[in-house]
Amino acid sequence: MCLAFLSSDSKKLVAKKQQGFGALSGFAAGVFVCMLSGCAMKDFSIEKAVPDKATITGSVASAQQVDPKSSSDQTTIRNIVSALNFTQWGSKPLPWSNPETGSQGTITAIAEKKDDTGLCREFQTSRESFDGVMLYKGETCMQNGGQWALKSFAPM
Repeated sequence: MCLAFLSSDSKKLVAKKQQGFGALSGFAAGVFVCMLSGCAMKDFSIEKAVPDKATITGSVASAQQVDPKSSSDQTTIRNIVSALNFTQWGSKPLPWSNPETGSQGTITAIAEKKDDTGLCREFQTSRESFDGVMLYKGETCMQNGGQWALKSFAPM
């Protein structure tokens, strides 16, 4: 339909060449209308507009894994808390640093509790690193073999 319209318009354009821009603008308008009608002729419905699940990009983050740097900091803090001699400590803030990650902080509170499951120490610490300063609360407990294991370590 558009081709017939354009061909008839082009014949008129040649016939009316003397009229100047009027015929040319009519021809351009005809081309524009035909281009728009192509969009309207498509069978488009919102129900058919679904995302293409075949496309996979790298912009979507994968499952978050444990950050080895913060894991190393947790190990450093656990080692300090577990090695602390309570009789000599005296409740003073206890600074720590991890040269492996460049992080540092201060352990501000430690509470020891002993129950049927064994000996545990709850603690609060700060962690200063390149990504900011955070306060954490954690707990480490002595296992059967005498090793200390970190049971919890989370931001406050």
